[in-house]
Amino acid sequence: MNRLTLFVCCVVAVAAGCKKDATFTEPLPNYAHITWLNAVQDTMPLSVRIVDIISNASFMNRDFRDAQFFPLSIEPGARHFKVFLSSSIDTIAKRFLLDTTYTFTDGQDYAFYLTGQARAGRPQPLRAMITPLTLPTLAAGKFAIRVVNLAPSLGWALAGTLPDTNAAPDVHILASNGAPGTPIAAGLAYGTATSYVVLDTGAYYVALTAPGTLAPKAVVGTVTPGTAAIPATSTPAIAGSHFAGSVLTAIIVPHADTTSPAPKTRVGQGALQNTDTSVSEAARRFTLSGDTVTVQVGSIRRLVNRRAAGGARLADSTLSGTGTRAAAPVIEGSTILVSGVTQAEYNGWQAVMLADTLMCSPADPGDVVTGPTRQCQPPADTTVASADTALTRFRFRYRIVGTPPAPTFVSPQYRVYPSQNAATDFILPQLLFIADKRP
Repeated sequence: MNRLTLFVCCVVAVAAGCKKDATFTEPLPNYAHITWLNAVQDTMPLSVRIVDIISNASFMNRDFRDAQFFPLSIEPGARHFKVFLSSSIDTIAKRFLLDTTYTFTDGQDYAFYLTGQARAGRPQPLRAMITPLTLPTLAAGKFAIRVVNLAPSLGWALAGTLPDTNAAPDVHILASNGAPGTPIAAGLAYGTATSYVVLDTGAYYVALTAPGTLAPKAVVGTVTPGTAAIPATSTPAIAGSHFAGSVLTAIIVPHADTTSPAPKTRVGQGALQNTDTSVSEAARRFTLSGDTVTVQVGSIRRLVNRRAAGGARLADSTLSGTGTRAAAPVIEGSTILVSGVTQAEYNGWQAVMLADTLMCSPADPGDVVTGPTRQCQPPADTTVASADTALTRFRFRYRIVGTPPAPTFVSPQYRVYPSQNAATDFILPQLLFIADKRP
């Protein structure tokens, strides 16, 4: 037997010996699941490294308020973590601020939050909060949310909202048309969490108030609504208050320390938006009915359902408009920051209820005057010349606590804080939202 023949025989023998049985099933590795957050307000970016094994679960080069918003897999067992300063300079990058070990269990969900303050002499030293999560079992049409306080203080909250910024706030979880009442947690201390609250799906916001008070709101955040799955692209659903089966954590995070390298941008605050400035609409700009404020940003009057003699369809045409001539850039439950009204009760953090209204002339029982499908009902007889006049008032509403007099103002405005997981106005304490479980 020559060498080539011998080599071929060896290869065939090895291949035959390594062949898997036709019924062989590759065993899946065991994992726990983890979300991460850097809530350390007074230092540069940090890296959390697993140093006992090679793992993809590390949390690298993450700035203040950066998070892993959706669970990742992590190898079970005793994992050894070190938290390093993140830098391209070797003498800085090798410095670590924290060294800890934690044992993870296969199949268990965990939260890993870096919190406290990194600089020496601060009242809340940097630490890792590693928590096993007990996720609730949800019925159809339900989602769950809890709140964690990782703000050593609520300094730099809106002026006048907190007499003592070091006091633990009351926490309210409210539907978009709700106003603070009995809190889900009274005086939620730093480093503690509420239990999960199970709610019907829909639009919600979280509000913080001074202990024992209902107003004004010191911090407000819209619960992220989530997005539906896209089967065509195998894109999974993103957890949110509109999707049953979602489990969320709302986290109170402090403002950035402006003397540190932490981010100080205000991307999340949104541009100033005007209300209806037309003199003819001044009486509708801000109005109060009971505890509900209605704000008009503009209006538009159009000819719709136009037909020529004989019934030919004609294009709609615009007759006139006021203010923005368009809907406000908000969704149900949006968080807004109102300013410029003389009476303080109307200003500050508010949660939006949509209220665009259509008025049709002549009126018809089939007119749909509110909601996303609003329209003037076309006339039954389509063989004659006709048209409807459609006046749309672009408005939104919010509820307030108290009984102030009718609003007076010169130039009231508002900012829209987007409904998102992240918290990107670093000058204010805010709420961010982490998905503990997808729908």
